Amino acid sequence: MLTTEYPHGQDFPILRVSTELCEAEVSLYGGHLLSWTPRGQHPVIFMSPQAVFRQGKALRGGIPLCWPWFGKHPSDASQPSHGVARISLWNLVSQEELEGGALRLVLELPPAQELLPRAVLVLELGSVLRVNLLTVDVPQAMPFSAALHTYFAVSDYEKVAVTGLEESEFTEFAAAAQPHSEDPLIPIGAIDRIYHPVPAEQEISIHDPAWQRSLRITRAGSGSCVVWNPGAELAAGMADLGAEAARGFLAVETTAVPAEGLALRCGESHELAMCVEVIPVV
Repeated sequence: MLTTEYPHGQDFPILRVSTELCEAEVSLYGGHLLSWTPRGQHPVIFMSPQAVFRQGKALRGGIPLCWPWFGKHPSDASQPSHGVARISLWNLVSQEELEGGALRLVLELPPAQELLPRAVLVLELGSVLRVNLLTVDVPQAMPFSAALHTYFAVSDYEKVAVTGLEESEFTEFAAAAQPHSEDPLIPIGAIDRIYHPVPAEQEISIHDPAWQRSLRITRAGSGSCVVWNPGAELAAGMADLGAEAARGFLAVETTAVPAEGLALRCGESHELAMCVEVIPVV
């Protein structure tokens, strides 16, 4: 079942999904997956209870879409950080129930600026989550970067472990980073890392003993990964998050960061994709 509701006002349509396989919510503002919870599981996607729905502001939590650039615009400082996708209204193009019971939603971003490509988001919501961000109809040669900035729900941020990144180099951007266990990665305090290169075929997992599960992440069109949590001290000063809420997530992002040097030529396309599976651990 798919319904449309407006709990945050008419400018912020929310699609609510309820099937035999999962519950999910999608905001058309930002083309933003707010939640996904397979039946019988803890939530997999974290959404801040303090998230602010306001035009021009990115939502805190879920899966913000950084597109068609990650970080600052490559040449125009007046452009919004992380692109236009996460602060624009998307259109629902189609919905389809797939064999097996998953629901596929196709969203499209209307042209936000002249000379930008077209963006299409495909969500498959079932017992497995699939997210595909397609960049098509590139009108002119352009540098390209993007991210599925996924906030994964966890029992306690400092009591989970991340595997699959042990062989990749990283750059730490957190100003007051504390030493971490690295094999596996067990985060403490603030962490803000870009891992690059990370082979696209490399599986990444978040192991959460308290919730007796692992989240297995597979990727495509991505040669890097960002791991981020502001830590309690910084989160306390974030009005749309807070220190206590920050303990409930770890962002592990499927990315194509600027360091990858991607450039799209006129007429080319790009697909950034992520699949998330819940693996019970007894």
